[in-house]
Amino acid sequence: MISAVAACGLALPATADLLETAKGDGLKVAFFNFQPFSYNADGGELTGTDVDTLKAVLEDMGGSIDTAQATEWGALIPGLKAGRFDVVAAGMFVTPERCAVVSFSEPIFGIPQTLVVPADNPNGIATYDDIAEKGLKVAALSGSAQVGYARDSGIADANIMQIPDNPTAIAAVRAGRADAYALDAPGARALVAGVPEQDFIIVEPFGDIAGKPAMAHGAFAFRPEDQAFVDAFNVALKERIESGAHVATLEAHGMEATEMPKLTTAELCSE
Repeated sequence: MISAVAACGLALPATADLLETAKGDGLKVAFFNFQPFSYNADGGELTGTDVDTLKAVLEDMGGSIDTAQATEWGALIPGLKAGRFDVVAAGMFVTPERCAVVSFSEPIFGIPQTLVVPADNPNGIATYDDIAEKGLKVAALSGSAQVGYARDSGIADANIMQIPDNPTAIAAVRAGRADAYALDAPGARALVAGVPEQDFIIVEPFGDIAGKPAMAHGAFAFRPEDQAFVDAFNVALKERIESGAHVATLEAHGMEATEMPKLTTAELCSE
C-alpha cells in the first residue's frame, strides 16, 4: 500500500543518482488527486493509472515509491524543480511549454477531450467553439491544458473560470457561474459517474480543438538533470506497454484500450 502525505513545502536535496535513490529509500512522488490518474480508493489506498504504472515500472527496475504527496496542480512542476519530490505522477499532459522545464517519460496514454454539462444541456454545448460563439463561460483546472484549449478556441479570459478541483467546478456549473467544465474524456467519465445526483453528462469526446489535434498524452515528469534515469525508466516502461500489462492497468481504472499513447514524447515536445 502506498502512503499518501500532504505536501509539507520543505525542499529536499536533489539526488545525483535517481536510480540509486529508487533502489534505496524509494522515490518521493507528487500527485494531484484526480481520477483515473492518481486518487485515493475507498479504502484510502493511493491508486490510479499513473500511480500503479509508476509503481510497477519502478519494481521492474528494482526500485520503489517512498512517499506520495498530495499537491495542488500549480505547485507540481515548481515543487519538482525545487527538489521537494522526484517525479510527478498526475496525468500531466506533454506540451512543448512543459518540455522546456521538465524531462518527460514516454507517454502512458493518449486521450480525447470533452466537456461536462448539465444533464439537459440547456445551451446545446458540444464543443469549445459553441462556448466561444455563444459567449458562455467554461470552468477548467487552473494551469491545465484545457485553459489553453479554451483560449485557442477564442473564449475570452473573462469567460474562463480557472478552478482548483472537480468539486469547485461542479458547484460552479450547478450554480450557473459556468456553463461547462472542460477536461479529458477519462476524467470526465469518472467525474460524472461519481456525482451522486447524476445531473451531469459529458458531450461526445473530440480529438481536435480550434482546427488542431487535441489528443492529449500524459507522462511522468522528472527534473532535466535526471535524464539518465528517465532513459532507463523508458526502457522498462516500453517493455510493460508492449507486454499488454499496461492496457490492463488502464482498463482497471475505467480507461479504454483505444486510449493508449499514439505519439512519442519527442513528437509532442516539438509540436
